[in-house]
Amino acid sequence: MELTIKQKAENKSLGRQQLTCELTYDKAMPSRKEIREAICAATGADASLLVIVSAKGGFGSNKAAVLANLYNNKQAFTLEQKHLLVRDGLIEKPKAVAKAAAKKKK
Repeated sequence: MELTIKQKAENKSLGRQQLTCELTYDKAMPSRKEIREAICAATGADASLLVIVSAKGGFGSNKAAVLANLYNNKQAFTLEQKHLLVRDGLIEKPKAVAKAAAKKKK
């Protein structure tokens, strides 16, 4: 797996850097956890401050476009969409939502 950072935009008002990356992989699309580790290795950032917004790969292709937000501190996370934080494992899913989803499946 090879990661190339194409663009790095500083957003001072939101306290984050917006990263646009290109990911080249051999077989299957890497997991969000593996992508997070690759971005942290390339930037030297803390994994708990990185949120992957999207990772899109094309069918039959070995490349993916990755959008990620690298925050300056934990307080800036309040602006991020909650489902992205849950998906990346940075916060836990609220129990009320989890119970409602379980009832709908029954």
